[in-house]
Amino acid sequence: EQPSILGPSGDAAGVLGKLSDLTIEDTVSSTDIYYQKPKSTLRQGTEGKPVQLSANYINLKLEAGKGLFNYEVKFNPDIDSRPLRRKLLNQHLQALGRTKVFDGVILYLPQKLKEDSTIFESTHPMDGSTVTLTLIFKKQQSMSENIPFFNVLLGRVMRALSLVRIGQHSFNPKGIHAVPQHKLEVWPGYVTTINEYVGGLKLCIDAKHRVMRTETVRDMMVNLGSKPNMRDLIMKELIGLSVFTRYNNKSYCIDDIDWDKNPTYVFEKGDAKISLLDYYKQHWNLQIKDTQQPLLVNCAKTKSSTGAPQEQLILLIPELCFVANLTDSIRSDFRIMKDLDALTKMSPNARRDVFRHFVQEVRNNDIPRQILSEWGLQLESDLVAFTGRVLEPEEITFGQNKKFRPPPHKPADWGSAVCRNHMLRTPHLNHWCVLYCQRDTRCTEEFVGMLKSVSKAMGMNVREPRIICLRDDRTETYIQELRRNIQQNINLMVIVFPTNRTDRYSAVKRVCCVEMPVPSQAIMSRTISRGDKLKSITEKIALQINCKLGGALWALAIPMDNCMICGIDVYHGGIGQSTNRSVAGFVASLDKLLTTWHSKICLQGRHQELVDMLQICMISALKAYYKHNKRYPDRIIVYRDGVGDGQIETVAKYEVKQLLATFKNIEPSYQPTLTIIIVQKRINTRLFAKCSMGLENPLPGTVVDTCITRASLYDFFLVSQNVRMGTVSPTHYIVVYDSKNMKVEHIQRLTYKLCHLYYNWPGTVKVPAPCQYAHKLVSLVGQNIQLEPHQSLADTLFYL
Repeated sequence: EQPSILGPSGDAAGVLGKLSDLTIEDTVSSTDIYYQKPKSTLRQGTEGKPVQLSANYINLKLEAGKGLFNYEVKFNPDIDSRPLRRKLLNQHLQALGRTKVFDGVILYLPQKLKEDSTIFESTHPMDGSTVTLTLIFKKQQSMSENIPFFNVLLGRVMRALSLVRIGQHSFNPKGIHAVPQHKLEVWPGYVTTINEYVGGLKLCIDAKHRVMRTETVRDMMVNLGSKPNMRDLIMKELIGLSVFTRYNNKSYCIDDIDWDKNPTYVFEKGDAKISLLDYYKQHWNLQIKDTQQPLLVNCAKTKSSTGAPQEQLILLIPELCFVANLTDSIRSDFRIMKDLDALTKMSPNARRDVFRHFVQEVRNNDIPRQILSEWGLQLESDLVAFTGRVLEPEEITFGQNKKFRPPPHKPADWGSAVCRNHMLRTPHLNHWCVLYCQRDTRCTEEFVGMLKSVSKAMGMNVREPRIICLRDDRTETYIQELRRNIQQNINLMVIVFPTNRTDRYSAVKRVCCVEMPVPSQAIMSRTISRGDKLKSITEKIALQINCKLGGALWALAIPMDNCMICGIDVYHGGIGQSTNRSVAGFVASLDKLLTTWHSKICLQGRHQELVDMLQICMISALKAYYKHNKRYPDRIIVYRDGVGDGQIETVAKYEVKQLLATFKNIEPSYQPTLTIIIVQKRINTRLFAKCSMGLENPLPGTVVDTCITRASLYDFFLVSQNVRMGTVSPTHYIVVYDSKNMKVEHIQRLTYKLCHLYYNWPGTVKVPAPCQYAHKLVSLVGQNIQLEPHQSLADTLFYL
């Protein structure tokens, strides 16, 4: 049973009160959509087996005759003061009702007044004179115009439930789960948004968890302070982290550390000067113990009195800050993550119970219910239900034309079959080198022997390698031996590392990907030291090596001729990283079976999107396609990953034009058909299939193109992957351009097929293979080599 999330009785949070401090201009929503779906075209498919589903959406009813009614308010004589205008208008609450929003010029009411023009007379509070107010009806706002305001009301509902806002989400401090063995605690919460969908107005709600440290940032600094290069270690660990201050329930990002200031620092507050020590004592009754600790710096983006953007530096006391996200050291600790997963990875039934509990709290308590009902809104009691479709499992083709169709209960897995069959295309490994340290001699020799054995069973001939035993594990030693041994006839370099060091891995990859291009395979010695699992591990490495050499593992039927399929993703370096540039990756197919992929990257300014680079990437892909096929493709389909709702306009307006302009640069008469599909994987939608035990995860291949799709988009959801723990998350696909006018079934089926073709996993993945390849490419470049890879590697999967 969940603890109540409602605060003390009464409006302690002050969320009812007056709504007059709201303005519609302040409620801009990231869910505003710019691309409009053609009204006359049916965008629902029919292929597949019907299945009964529900989703984490709850219908939101709008009472008949209610909405947002827009009135212009004129004052005679004119009144300049906005607060005074509000006072004059508030003299007529009996006629207007207490529920309203007034920004000084425009008045919003939940229902229409009887007359289109209404006149009131108010008394000026200063001199007693009469002021005439004329309310002129302008329009009833459309549902899409109402959405930002409805989300503001939803924020007030969350505050009425005594939830704490951290970042963009609301959390319940009364339901905290302690994880004392790891000095952590898990805050349960919600991510919510109201929007208009095909099935009407809905609330999308999902369970959200925030992991907090119970030790302060100062505790972390003290633990790191005993090590050499203390300041560098602290900066690396803390910069970019989000911290939470419990005294005011706010979160901040650590942008810098000011080592020259401490809590005795004096600043101006109004006309007086005060130290941080005294400030926290007087305003928060907090006694700071360590007066010598450095200060954390947050660069808050605010607006000046004129509305111009400006930066405001906020100084924080480490002793009062708690880290509010997972650090790399926590994520790499298997024991910690296992304990956290037990709390955060919820089954479909558990997730549904959380949603029902939230609805009950809103419906059964006066204040949250009143906030919505005043504007004519009411939540239904349960999740929406509808019919989806499950596409047929795909047949996998291996080498020697061997076919494999996954069973219905495991349609997303062919891990055992991939090792029992020959690979589809197998270049031989005749000239290769292995670099390792002397202490790893035994495991390296066992690995080489096992690789030759398993590769033969999978159809790849592997000859004896040149063995190079290094005198030590210094980065310089690895680089020297690589440069000495990479020759023109070398097919592959295998590098065995004794320990996991990012700087050494990056240096090796820079040599092999840029300076002296050759396919390379990095392996941790402990990975190949597990004798009982050496065979299965080596089989996976053999599959990777085959791909890096230009081979192919499997294929499936692709019913399109002369079609090039592309994937785009962008890597943005985080705060504190050494590069200030983003990496755009473009991957394009070169053959009918989609087994050969050309790659191109472009380095951009940080957080710059792809608009300016698309033509370079597309021209490179088209030239590679022509070289491979002796003709240009008739049809091009682009899957664009990494696009949020607020960026859809950029893709629809600018990136489409860039790509269309590219074709004329190839040949004046070249006009292939173009389809562009946005891929959104970080979404809050959850799908559930009904079963005898309540709810379960839908099968891979489940498609939804009704009820919860956007009213203004051509979109659909697809569950392509299988999950063993928690609740599966579908991927959202938005067709923003389609000159071919493809059938919706064809787009959905092709998308599902592409989720089978990622060679680093013998099963379906969450996004189409070209997007996943582009993601791997930009991750390697952005995190490690930070330079453009050599052109000679562009037609291989060297980045796997």
